[in-house]
Amino acid sequence: MKLFIRYIASSWILLLAVQAIAQDSLQVQVKDSLLLEIIDTLKVEGQNDLKQESDKNYFSILMATDYGKLISTAAQFETKYELNLGVQFTKSIRVTADYGYAQLAPPNAIENGNYTSSGNYFRIGLDYMFNIAPKTYLSLGGMYAMTTFKDEGTVVIESEVWPSLNESFVRDNLKANWVEFVITSEAALLNRNEGFFTHLFWGIKFRFRFLIDRPRPEYFDVYAIPGYGQTWDNFIPAANLFIMYKL
Repeated sequence: MKLFIRYIASSWILLLAVQAIAQDSLQVQVKDSLLLEIIDTLKVEGQNDLKQESDKNYFSILMATDYGKLISTAAQFETKYELNLGVQFTKSIRVTADYGYAQLAPPNAIENGNYTSSGNYFRIGLDYMFNIAPKTYLSLGGMYAMTTFKDEGTVVIESEVWPSLNESFVRDNLKANWVEFVITSEAALLNRNEGFFTHLFWGIKFRFRFLIDRPRPEYFDVYAIPGYGQTWDNFIPAANLFIMYKL
């Protein structure tokens, strides 16, 4: 009888042990399957995000103008116009081109007279863009620029002892070229998700201009170059305010 009781008790303990082991194994399998399901879900979502990113079309045409130059023209400080055109191919790369006209009249170019320089210029370059916030971008780029212009001036020296001097000159078809390193900051003008203002941006360009070549006449030097500025140095920084619409 005692042997029979021991046999029953041993069998019952063994059954409980097997059941516990089976339950632990089942829990491990459930946990493993749940983990695998989560991993598979993340993989699918990641693949979908990558597919959406790859399928997204970043191509756009950019049209802009420098409103700072328009303000200076309206104030009759200097006459300047500039139009900008760009084509964005990817999330980060875009090609830009500028065309402008300037008539410059440095006040101290000729001490006893006046001087003006006028002509058209263009630039072409490449930008690399960084998205630093929603609808806010910073870009670094380089541009090559050249201009064809003319300058003219008058020198008047009056004397009671010697004959007065009144000389003038006009020089056409002058050429100059330079390169620029450009830092651009731009943001949406208004925070809109649809409508006209969704595609309207404004910003500022910081230009670091390095003169490559310019004319050097024998008697009267060239004092100002349209698109570049005064020729007192081969390096001139500048800043441009612009407003831009993306198509």
